[in-house]
Amino acid sequence: MRHQEAEHQEKLRQHQPWWQYYYQLYHYHLPPGRKPTVFGPYLLLQTMGEGEFGKVKFGIEVKTGQEVAIKLIRKDSIDSTSRMTKVEREISVLRILRHPNIVELFDVIETEKYIGIILQCATGGELFDYILAHRYLKERDASRLFAQLISGVHYMHQKHIVHRDLKLENLLLDKHRNVLITDFGFANQFTSPQDDLMSTSCGSPCYAAPELVMNQGVYVGPAVDIWSCGVILFAMLCGYLPYDDDPANPESYNINLLYKYILNTPLIFPDYIS
Repeated sequence: MRHQEAEHQEKLRQHQPWWQYYYQLYHYHLPPGRKPTVFGPYLLLQTMGEGEFGKVKFGIEVKTGQEVAIKLIRKDSIDSTSRMTKVEREISVLRILRHPNIVELFDVIETEKYIGIILQCATGGELFDYILAHRYLKERDASRLFAQLISGVHYMHQKHIVHRDLKLENLLLDKHRNVLITDFGFANQFTSPQDDLMSTSCGSPCYAAPELVMNQGVYVGPAVDIWSCGVILFAMLCGYLPYDDDPANPESYNINLLYKYILNTPLIFPDYIS
């Protein structure tokens, strides 16, 4: 490890200024008039995505060359107690979890203006985009990815953690096309298997379990995650979401109509599903 680090430092010394080494390596072009952006020990490169609180940047740890994803949260965007709770919850949950199919938390850095959550970099993109590129997945590919998803979810539940927002957009792929579960802002913990009832409905409507749709107050947290996994499996194999074909609500904008459709419509599978 030290030998690799020494080699890395030598490569940096050969480039003046030092950041040019990374810019060339990752084909990054600094906008005119801009200075390199450093956040803690990390050099920030391109934007990977944008979320509720800020941007996710691709970063490099300068000393080692390790690739990371940095969720940069603007402190001025945390304008309510509920938003702060969401950020704190994600950090606390990620500190507990260590699983090959769950995105790894490396560090949390706080500055005057930002909270930076340093995460494992998923260079394979979103599972959502992977499915779109193939229209739908072959059963062999889908079964491998779904097994990884279930492995990660089972591990979470063993740790008494429920995700509550499992969806294609929150499943990333690493460079070997392995699933990484991410975005734990809606996650919650229960103290024991007998204390897994929850009352706050979270997540995306298309992935909502019937007990959430019926709005009966409390629900079993792990069971809601499992329903969402089933929706994800359907989308993998079919190339579209279930309950997304209501002619009276084609864009699913009307949430009440969508919930009614989920409760009353039997699933129909396409002919190419064996």
